[in-house]
This record gives sequence, structure tokens and C-alpha cells, in this order.
Amino acid sequence: MNDRTTPTYPPGHDGRWTGPLLRDRIAVVTGGAGAIAGATCALFADHGADIVVVDNDADRTAAVVADVEQRGRRALGVVCDLMADGSIETMSATALETFGRVDILVNAMGHALAPAASFEDTSPELWDRLYRANLLHVFRATHAFLPGMRERGWGRIVNFSSVEGMRAAPGLAVYTAFKAGVDAFTRSVAIDVGGSGVTVNSVAVDKTLSYQTGYGRFPEEYDRHVPVWVPAGRYGQGSDIAAVVLFLASELGSFVVGQSIVADGGTLAAGGWYRTPARWVNSPLLLQYFEDDPAAAAAARPATLR
Repeated sequence: MNDRTTPTYPPGHDGRWTGPLLRDRIAVVTGGAGAIAGATCALFADHGADIVVVDNDADRTAAVVADVEQRGRRALGVVCDLMADGSIETMSATALETFGRVDILVNAMGHALAPAASFEDTSPELWDRLYRANLLHVFRATHAFLPGMRERGWGRIVNFSSVEGMRAAPGLAVYTAFKAGVDAFTRSVAIDVGGSGVTVNSVAVDKTLSYQTGYGRFPEEYDRHVPVWVPAGRYGQGSDIAAVVLFLASELGSFVVGQSIVADGGTLAAGGWYRTPARWVNSPLLLQYFEDDPAAAAAARPATLR
């Protein structure tokens, strides 16, 4: 008996999602030679996709292309600066000329570009560069590939935002504004194209090892801090984030529309709480970071809190 409780599935799968999740899909991954995006390219290839790797680092791009090909899939490296005017148009034309279509777009490029500084010490020139590095290229790449996805009735766009766009980041006001803009853009475009077979979502990352972040290069004596900083107890790896992107880029995520999936080991959910050797605290004391004796850590608390 067919009624509203009888499960139905979109064309192309039977509800079990057996076999490669991206069989014969074509994916463009910007910032594709980064640690997280490179892991995404590898995982996509393992699940049957051909990849256009877009990055400004020629050596790392060549390495990711070689890795994808070693996994038995086709790969095209496009070395360019997506912050430059005209670069998206050239890149998209090259991708479409080579593969004929693009099914999946991963806008993974992004960068804070400069050390943290008070807003009044930043310049309009830096604002423009941050806009181009974190938001404008998302507009342009989406504009280039979305029409074809809608015409074919299937597509996936996964943008990279950041937990820094959801909370305060001292000294990074402009960067965080554009990351918040990625999430706002994602939600609105997702609703615009809802029902067309195209989904648009974003991934917000924190505490994941990459070429851009320095905390993974702290001295070994800082290792004991990691469970304090990250509720999951470890730094994220590129493969952790790649798994989330695969979910959103496949049929597994077909009912996820306009969402920002946070992949941060729990830092945003912790909301300023930290796991010290003695307890969770929201006003951590340096002594508690290093203290292995719970009694001594307790004694370090201010008298008014004992």
C-alpha cells in the first residue's frame, strides 16, 4: 500500500547507497592543493569522481593531480590566482572544455592573509584582498557552474566558511565578516535553487591541521594542551573534513539544504569552556593547564569560587 509513510528515493539510488558515492561525477575543488582540500580530492577520487584541482601553488597542485590519477581517476590541474579578475572565467572554461560539465563545486579557497590587528590598523587594500580571498571567488565560481547544474537537474556546491564567522575573532574583524557572508550566501542560494536537484551547503572548520595554521607546529610540550583546547581531544586532520564534504557532495546529503556544518572537534559547542586536568572551567588558569594534581588545581581557583 502506497501512502505518505512509504519511503521513496531520488532517481539513481535505491536507498542503500552502495558502491562509490560519486561514480563518474566531475568535481572542481578550489584551493585544491591545501591540506584539507587535497584530502577532499583524494576521497572524491576514491569514490569515483574526476577532479579539477585549482590552486596557486604549482608544486602542490601537481602532487594532488598525481595522487588522484594514482587512484585511477582523471585529474586536471589549473594553477591560477582566483583573487585576480578573469581567473574564474578562464578556469571554468578550461574545466568545461576538458570534462564537458561540472557536477560538484567545492569552494575551499580562503585565507586570513595578514596577522591579527585592530580594525583601525587595517587598510581598504587589505579589505579588498580579504574579500577576494574569501567571498568574491565563491560568488564567481558559483555563478560560473550553477546554471549547468540546474539545467542538468543535479549538482552540489560546498562552500568553506569558518567558525570564526560564527563567533568573535579578535583582530580579524574583516576576515570574519566575509566568512559570515559565505554562510549567508550559502543559505540564500540554497533556497533559490531548492527543488532543482542542486544543493548548496557550507562547512565551518576549526582546529584542523593545514598549511595555513601554526598551532600544529607548536613544540611537543604544548601537546598536553590539545585536550584543553579541543573537546574531541585531538586536532582535526584533512580527512576528517573531507568526510563531511563527501557527505554533502553525494546523495547522502540530498536532503541537507542551506546548512553550515561545523567540523571543529567541539570548539564552537564548548562556547568558551575548557577541559583542565581537574575540571571544565570557563575562566581557565594557566596553572591548571600544567597541573597534574587535582587538589593543587582546585587550590588555584580564586577564593570567591572555592
